[in-house]
Amino acid sequence: MTRATGLVGRVLCRAMAREGIPFAVLSRRPDRARKLVPGARVYRLWQPIERGSPWTSLVEKARAVVHLASPLTGPGRWNHAHRQELYEGCVVGTRCVVSAVAQARSRPEVMICASSTAFYARDTTGESRYTEDDGPAGDDFLARLVADWEAAAEHAGQFGVRVVALRTGLVLAAHGALPRLWWAASLGMGGAPRPGSQRQPWVHVDDVVGFVMQSLGDVRVAGAVNVVAPHSVTGAEFMGAVRTLGRMVSGVPQPKWWLRSPLGAGAVMVTNGRGAVAARALELGYQFRQPRLHAALRHALGRGTVQRD
Repeated sequence: MTRATGLVGRVLCRAMAREGIPFAVLSRRPDRARKLVPGARVYRLWQPIERGSPWTSLVEKARAVVHLASPLTGPGRWNHAHRQELYEGCVVGTRCVVSAVAQARSRPEVMICASSTAFYARDTTGESRYTEDDGPAGDDFLARLVADWEAAAEHAGQFGVRVVALRTGLVLAAHGALPRLWWAASLGMGGAPRPGSQRQPWVHVDDVVGFVMQSLGDVRVAGAVNVVAPHSVTGAEFMGAVRTLGRMVSGVPQPKWWLRSPLGAGAVMVTNGRGAVAARALELGYQFRQPRLHAALRHALGRGTVQRD
């Protein structure tokens, strides 16, 4: 597993430890990973090198590779350097994993790769309902990035590996973009980025982990899957729920300076509006643990329970 110390990785590692599933962690800081995600069999240095990867031996012993390494939800300014970082983290990093798979004498059964609903064209009207069969990718930077990212992962299929691309929306968890959005709401900046009618795909971290766990053993899961909650909302509805959670009664649209700041850039990426729906996940019979927005927000931020929406 790559990025085991990330937002999804930590929760996934705990779930795997509870289930008694042995796992190995690849991290840029193995000592830190050992403290944050105890229970792994091996902690190895993550070095994205396309040829001669020092951890190819781990791939040979693995039944699955879970590649979560991605800087998409992290803060950063939208400049050339940040875009290059995104490309290297998503596309080049994935190529390195596939290279290790190609070099392995015994290959894993499945490779599960992080992806994003940013693949789809931006939605400004609120009318879009993209399923996994809809395409091609949008024409903005993030859509092209995700298309290249998934294409890099798909190469593992040439070696007999089942490939799953998890197109997640905004992941609700105690860390990541959600606390930054809640902080903005607490300061009165609780409005959605204009126009507000755009769809806002979201998913609770427990459901990302739940779907990863299903994907490990369910051979029907293959290709791109929209890992988003079935309760679809607009950007205005989403920020309204965040604002309510923060006991705010009104909110102004998020100002441009905040959206462009290091604090807000990661959140903006997932609030641009991509009308993805969970068609494939529901078809596969996945039972969402947190299907409703208000309850999912409260659970993510540890603020008790509320009545169903």
